[in-house]
Amino acid sequence: MLYLIGLGLKPKHLTLEALDALKECSEVYLDSYTSKFAEGTVNELESLIGKEIISLNRGKLESDELIVKAKTQNIALLVYGNVFFATTHVQFLLDAKEKEVKTKFMPGISLQNYLGATGLDQYKFGRIVSIVFPKENYAPESFFDSIKSNFEAGLHTLCLLDLDTEINSFMSIQQALKILNKIAVKRKELFLDEVQMVLIAGAGSNNQIIKSGTIKEFMRSGYSAFPQSLIICGKLTEKEKESLDKL
Repeated sequence: MLYLIGLGLKPKHLTLEALDALKECSEVYLDSYTSKFAEGTVNELESLIGKEIISLNRGKLESDELIVKAKTQNIALLVYGNVFFATTHVQFLLDAKEKEVKTKFMPGISLQNYLGATGLDQYKFGRIVSIVFPKENYAPESFFDSIKSNFEAGLHTLCLLDLDTEINSFMSIQQALKILNKIAVKRKELFLDEVQMVLIAGAGSNNQIIKSGTIKEFMRSGYSAFPQSLIICGKLTEKEKESLDKL
């Protein structure tokens, strides 16, 4: 059996169902590539479940090693947040089904569970995007297209910010806004200048920050809680305006 288990945003988010399943597993693996706890450590999680956790990089994660092992023993893959947020984890299901390996999915708390705390209507969110660090010969702008499309439809956009867990580097909201602003200037797009935005930093932790403002206001301040994400608001209702103002 291959268990796909969402960890949530900190060790204490692990569900009782998941804890029971982990007791039955001979080996426990962690996707250490796609995210990180907002609070707490892997060592704390190991103490909680009473087992060693083996971290997997991207190469190991995309191999079929776990699925092969799950043919003859109970194996768990732990994923920060919720399991199927990334297509990599959906591929696990497809590969397991192809190899006739049984799987069981256990959901976890994710960033999306915190959107309601902003006061924004969750039914009004459009396509989620990821803002990535530009690199040599790699500077995609498709996320900007999706943000503009959502905005023109009156929808909010949740922007996930890039990270490199191997060097513990997480994109800040200021870095994300600089990337967006550079693209906007090049394209002569002005809609971001005065649009309302919401920062969510360290969701689920004791240092959690949820704050609304404009691009100019956010560029003047830095925030120490990570991971960080950004919501670019579409058309706001009066109730949403009141909620952003008071919350």
